[in-house]
Amino acid sequence: MSTAKWIWYPAEYETYHHKLLSFRRQEYGCDYACHWYVANTELSVRFFRTFVAQEDTYIKVITHSKGMIRTQNGLKPVNEDILITKGEQQICVELFDLEGFCSFYLDSKYVVSDENWTTDLHDNHFINVACEPALTSPGDDPRKFPFEYKEVKPVSVEEINGGRLYDFGKEMFGIIEFDKLIDGMFLSYGESREEALDKVTSVIHESLSADDEARRPARAFRYIFVTSESGEYPHFTAEYEYLPIEDKASFRCENEKVNKIWDICSYTFHLNSREFFLDGIKRDRWVWSGDAYQSYMINNYLYADRAITKRTITALFGKPPYRTHINTINDYSAYLIIAVLEYYEATGDMEFVKSVWEKTKALYDFIVSRLDERGYVVGLYGDWIFIDWGEVDKQGAVCAEQILLWKTYLSMQKLSSLLGEDGDYPSRAEKLRDNILRDFWREDRKAFIDSFDSGKEQISRQSNIFAILYELVDSDCAEKIFRNVLENDNVPPITTPYFKLYELMAMCKLGRIEEMQTYLEGYWGGMLALGATSVWEQFKPDERGTEHYAMYGGSYARSLCHAWGSGPILLLGKYVCGVKPTSTGYKTFEVEPKAGKYKSFVADVPVNNGVVHVEFKGNSVSASADVEGGTLIFGGKSAVIPKNGAAEIVI
Repeated sequence: MSTAKWIWYPAEYETYHHKLLSFRRQEYGCDYACHWYVANTELSVRFFRTFVAQEDTYIKVITHSKGMIRTQNGLKPVNEDILITKGEQQICVELFDLEGFCSFYLDSKYVVSDENWTTDLHDNHFINVACEPALTSPGDDPRKFPFEYKEVKPVSVEEINGGRLYDFGKEMFGIIEFDKLIDGMFLSYGESREEALDKVTSVIHESLSADDEARRPARAFRYIFVTSESGEYPHFTAEYEYLPIEDKASFRCENEKVNKIWDICSYTFHLNSREFFLDGIKRDRWVWSGDAYQSYMINNYLYADRAITKRTITALFGKPPYRTHINTINDYSAYLIIAVLEYYEATGDMEFVKSVWEKTKALYDFIVSRLDERGYVVGLYGDWIFIDWGEVDKQGAVCAEQILLWKTYLSMQKLSSLLGEDGDYPSRAEKLRDNILRDFWREDRKAFIDSFDSGKEQISRQSNIFAILYELVDSDCAEKIFRNVLENDNVPPITTPYFKLYELMAMCKLGRIEEMQTYLEGYWGGMLALGATSVWEQFKPDERGTEHYAMYGGSYARSLCHAWGSGPILLLGKYVCGVKPTSTGYKTFEVEPKAGKYKSFVADVPVNNGVVHVEFKGNSVSASADVEGGTLIFGGKSAVIPKNGAAEIVI
C-alpha cells in the first residue's frame, strides 16, 4: 500500500493558494486586489474508493473541512474513528468548505488517502484526485503553504531622522515580529535605504498601535525604518521566509564579476520561487504568465524542479470558460500554451499535459475567437498588448503578437498529436507565417516592422528577436536581422532584463557568445556596481541616484528583486556550457561548450532528473553525468558521456 497523503480535487490546492496570493498585495497603506478574474475553489466535493478489509477495522478521515462519510453501515462523521466491517467496502467522503478547500487525510490498515481515489463535484464526472507529495502527515494543513523560516539579524542599526534604520545587508523576504507594540509606531520597508527613510512615498509602510498584531505580514525588504512617538523601540525579530529548493546548478569561471552575477541571479530566483513563480517580491507579488514563462526556462537550468512549474501553470490556467486573456494580456495567453509544450519537452511528463489539456484547448479557443478578419491578434476591449515596456508601436496588428500566435499554433499541433487529436493548427500556422512575411517584412530594411496598420513603419528589436528565437525565418534571414536590427544603435535599446534575455538568447542562437558575455558583464555588472544584491526589474545605465528606483509614476515603485532578471543562469547553462536536450525529457542530451571570452569554467547543469558536470580549460573539455544519454561535442569531435562516468575531448 502506498504512503498516505492529503488529497483533493485536481487544481484546488493551486487555486486556493493563488487566490490568497492574488489578494495579498499592499501599496501605500492600501490593500490592492489584482485586476483580473481569479478562480475560486469548489464548495463541495465527493471522494470515492473501493477496497477490501481483511477484518473489522477502524478508519479516521482527518479534514479541515466539514462533511460526512458514506459507508455500507450508513452515514458517519469525519474526524472520528468509525468502524469498517470485514469484506469489500465502498466509501464516499463528502466534504464542503466555504472558506478553504476540500481535502482530507486517511491512514489505516487497508485503505489510505492516495492517488487511487476518484473525485467529482456532484456532477458524476469522475477523475483521479490530486495531492502534494510533501503533505504526508496527519498534522499537515494544505491551507498553509509549507514555507520554512530562519532568523536573520540586521548588519547595522542607525539612529537617523528621529528613528532607527535597520539594514539587513541584502534583499530579503520575511516576517517581522515585535515583543510588543505600542501606540504611535510607524514602519517603513525599503529595498533601498532611500525608500525606507521616505515615510511618505515608500511603497510599503504602516502606522501601528498597541492593538495591532505583533507579528507583521511577510514582506520584502532590505531596510526597515522604525519611528516611535514615545521614543520607545520594542525589540523585534526577523525571519526569512523561503521555499527550500536546492540548486542543482553552479557556475564558476576566472571572471569574478561573472561569478557574482551568477550568485545574485540565483538568489533573486530563490526569492521569487514561492507558492508559484512570482515576478517580484515587493510591490507586485502576483503570478504573471510572461514573467513565469521565463522562470520555467530558468528553472530548467537551476533547480529543474517540476512541482513549482506545474503549480504555476495550473494556477495561471484557473478555470474555464475564459472571458479575458491571462492577466488580461494577449501575449501572456500565448506564453501559457507554449509553456505547456516546453514543460513536456523538458520533462516528458505526459500526465501533467493530460491534466491541463482541456484548459489548454479552452484558452486556445478563446484566443482564436478574438482574432480579426485577417486572422491577426489585435487589442480588443479589455486586452493589453504588452510585449515589453520598450518603444514598440502597438497600434493595430503587432508583429510580435502574430509571431507568438504562430508559435501557439505550432505548440497546439504538437500537443494535440501527443494526445491523438486532430486540428487545423498546421494550416493556420502556414497561412499566418505567409501573412506575417508579406505584411511585416521589409526587404529594403532587412527587418520586420512593428505595425503596418499605424503607417509608421517603425522597427523595434522585440518583433525581430522573436523572428530569430522562434525560427520564423531561416538562418540567412536571421543574420540579416542581426546586422540590421540587433547591431543597429539607431534601433531603441531594450531596458528590461525581461526582453534582454530574449535578445541575448537570439544572439547566442546565432553564435554570438562573446557579444552576449560582454553585455552580461556590462548590464548585470552595472547593477552590481550600484550595490544591487538582487536583480532589478529595469536598469538604465544613464540614470543617476534615486532615478534607478522610480517606475510606474512612483519614486520607489521599481522592483529591485525581479525573477526575470535571473536570465544569466539560463544563458550560461544553455549556451556557454552548451547543455541542451536532444529528445523529450533529456533522454538524450548534448554538451557542446562554447566558452567565448572565458579561458576556463567549471559548472553543474541539470538534465531533468540528473546533473551533468562540465569542465573547460583551454583546448580540453570534460563532462560527467549521473544519467545516461549524454554526448560531449567539442572542436568537431564527439564522445559518449557514460552514466556515472566521464568523457574528455582534447583538441
